[in-house]
Amino acid sequence: MFHDHPEARALFERVHGDNTYSPEFEAHAQRVLGGLDNCISLLDDPETLAAELAHLKTQHAERSVQAVYYDVSV
Repeated sequence: MFHDHPEARALFERVHGDNTYSPEFEAHAQRVLGGLDNCISLLDDPETLAAELAHLKTQHAERSVQAVYYDVSV
């Protein structure tokens, strides 16, 4: 993502997005993967999944992440 959108690093300033090998960024990546794992495990419980997604949305809404950042080819 940072290769295609280097300006996106600013979204990760709090977790040292300028250095993806920093302990802060690696910890953030682990939290993201944990959240994804949690959501996947809730796929058979739509109400709880909806509550979890709503919670994650409130944590990220103020960051104004642009949709273009989600369209990243690997």
